[in-house]
Amino acid sequence: LKQIFQLAMVVWLVEVLLIIIVWTFLPPQVPLFYTRPWGEEQLVHPANLFILPVLGLLVSLINLFILSFVPKEEKLISQILISLILVFNFLSLITLIQIIRLAL
Repeated sequence: LKQIFQLAMVVWLVEVLLIIIVWTFLPPQVPLFYTRPWGEEQLVHPANLFILPVLGLLVSLINLFILSFVPKEEKLISQILISLILVFNFLSLITLIQIIRLAL
């Protein structure tokens, strides 16, 4: 479990570093809200890309908080909660990469 959590945190860190690295190359507006109608409503300032890693951190903290109430004997629930952190952060990273690819 510890290794899965560490991998999830590495993925989260890659997200943050990726935004910082490409920051100067990003246009004034990038697409983020794909559920909104096509056009201006989807576009946001590049600083809003930090929503993705912030949500990843929030999911991580909530799952760790829930995990603190799970008895040690319940290994399956622990594995699920930790794995969800990794999955969320990984999908968030993929989303971020796609947004950056579209913007550049």
